[in-house]
Amino acid sequence: MTKLIKYIVFTGLGLSFLACNKTLQVTEVSSVNKVNSESVAVSSDANELIKPYRDSMKAKMDEVLNTTLVDLEVGVPEGLLGDFVCDLTFNRVKREVEVAPDFCILNNGGLRTPLLKGDITRGKIFELMPFENEIVIVEISKEKMLELLEYVRVRSLLEKSRKAGVPVANLRMMLSEGEISNVMINNRQYDKEKTYRVVTSDYLSGGGDNMTFFLHPISIEKTGIKLRDAILDNVIELKKKNLPINLALDGRIYNAE
Repeated sequence: MTKLIKYIVFTGLGLSFLACNKTLQVTEVSSVNKVNSESVAVSSDANELIKPYRDSMKAKMDEVLNTTLVDLEVGVPEGLLGDFVCDLTFNRVKREVEVAPDFCILNNGGLRTPLLKGDITRGKIFELMPFENEIVIVEISKEKMLELLEYVRVRSLLEKSRKAGVPVANLRMMLSEGEISNVMINNRQYDKEKTYRVVTSDYLSGGGDNMTFFLHPISIEKTGIKLRDAILDNVIELKKKNLPINLALDGRIYNAE
């Protein structure tokens, strides 16, 4: 019996050694898709769990907040969408701060989709402003103010570009043959010796979209108001007053060629 066991052991070791030193070839490969029933069950349970929240969110986003009687789109040198958002932003801040700002400037690139004639849903406002940008007030020097006006001038002369045009509120600029001929701020002549308090977004105040004139400001004041919330609140407030959105270009940036 002992000899038999030894024979089996040594034979097994020998076969193992040969197997290790023999070149093996793959003669057949097969693949079978296996469904893990437990995973499917968990996935199904998860879907059932989140379905009420998903349906609730969809209903919220599909809620009609107001209507617009005109297409609100970005434009150059002026667009209705930029006018609309800048005006409501400036007026919201003006109501809520002790020291009134002078004007507002935003960027067309930050307005991600037009609000076309018809219903405006909550979801559409989120598409228009998908960012969590906060409204701030930046006080800039007279030198930086000159840079800001030059920025507006240059972009107001661009065409067929997403970078073309600069939305503003409470500021009017007249261009003649491509040069600035007149600037009015808060219905007063622009004062080259004055510092100005500018309403904008925290993204732009950090130099976004090449607005480097906002860097190293005299002061910066946070409002705690999200730009998207300001848009939503304004659209809803107009609806409460039974006022659809109906605007026309007013020539705040005018290029007299």
